[in-house]
Amino acid sequence: MKQQQFEAQYSADWTRFTHLLATSTKSNKKSSASVMDNNVAVHSSARSTHSHAHKTSGYELIRLYRIICQHYALAQQRHYSPQLVQYLHDLVIKGHQQLYQRDSHILTRIYRFFSYTFPVRLRLHANLFWLSLAFFLLPAILMGWAAYEHSDMLYSVMPAEQVRTMEEMYNPANDMVGRDSERRSDTDIAMFGYYILNNVGIDFRIYGMGIFAGIGTLLSLLYNGLVIGGVSGHLTGVGYGETFWPFVSGHGSFELIAAVISGAAGLRLAQSLFMPGNYRRIDAFKIAGKQSIELLIGAATMTFIAAFIEAFWSSSSVVPDMVKYIVAAILWTAVIAYLCLTGRREYNSYQAHNALNTSNTHSAIEYDDDSNPPNSVINNSNNLFDTAAQNPDQTFSQLSTASKNNKQALS
Repeated sequence: MKQQQFEAQYSADWTRFTHLLATSTKSNKKSSASVMDNNVAVHSSARSTHSHAHKTSGYELIRLYRIICQHYALAQQRHYSPQLVQYLHDLVIKGHQQLYQRDSHILTRIYRFFSYTFPVRLRLHANLFWLSLAFFLLPAILMGWAAYEHSDMLYSVMPAEQVRTMEEMYNPANDMVGRDSERRSDTDIAMFGYYILNNVGIDFRIYGMGIFAGIGTLLSLLYNGLVIGGVSGHLTGVGYGETFWPFVSGHGSFELIAAVISGAAGLRLAQSLFMPGNYRRIDAFKIAGKQSIELLIGAATMTFIAAFIEAFWSSSSVVPDMVKYIVAAILWTAVIAYLCLTGRREYNSYQAHNALNTSNTHSAIEYDDDSNPPNSVINNSNNLFDTAAQNPDQTFSQLSTASKNNKQALS
């Protein structure tokens, strides 16, 4: 079915669903106000009528929500225009929020982003993350070893003046470790701002270079890996490791991984240019832009945290080095655990849900003229929806089973 026919056939359902969402939202507000009213007798009859109407429209809302979820899956499967896919996606999200009464408070959205959106997006593009990590870590290790063995190697990637500045910053004789002579009088707050400006700027440059077919991003990762590895090896080789490693070990967990994630975001942009799928390149680039921005926001937040730690913890001369190493180990463990564990269940359910949508989509493709999938497929989907309404946590484990059942029904 062509997109114009698809829109003409189902646009009435979408319009009705939008109207029901608006009506349901207003009804909830009025219902809340009515409950707060002390004169129950006056409102009891009106509330009973309102409750019956709300219940009837609620059934229709759920029915249309199921249908629109299938429409959204069809639009994705057939690679309809990004505008239509996004429109149906927004309807599904609004319907889900209405049915589950999601809290739209800003703190809830922030929590949702870092507990679901960001980690799941990173998992979806794990191959880009590993490629970015390889281009950053391997040069860092090789250059670090070379600079440790031959201190002159650092001069091949850094000017002599910058090398002298690095040696001055981490010289054990320096009572303000991590700061050169020009910034020795700066306060911790001033250094916090400087670190944000410098390090977030690096993340944005790595990301932005992705528009050059990804080559710019890979070269930026390669260069930063060489510089960081070279400085680490050089300072360790000349005997400044006792001041350098306690300083960088703490905030490095956030800062270095953020740079790698920024690289993955830049490569996501480039991927849309080389592998647009069935989309036009400009449309694929728009989709990749939205997805990559989610990765960049997460990376920038990690860099912000790193700047805070570097300004107020790493530079402290009061804290013993052993304590800094212990805290660094805890931070590295926390960051790795976050990346490995957070969003794992949601990612698995997302993959299973895609399989479920794909199986339902295949069924709808076979009988587009009737627009009625087999009853067994509808029953599987409806049972899954009912379970989610009563116990959302159970849905994760049932998504995969429902997908298998649908595939059996279609065979």
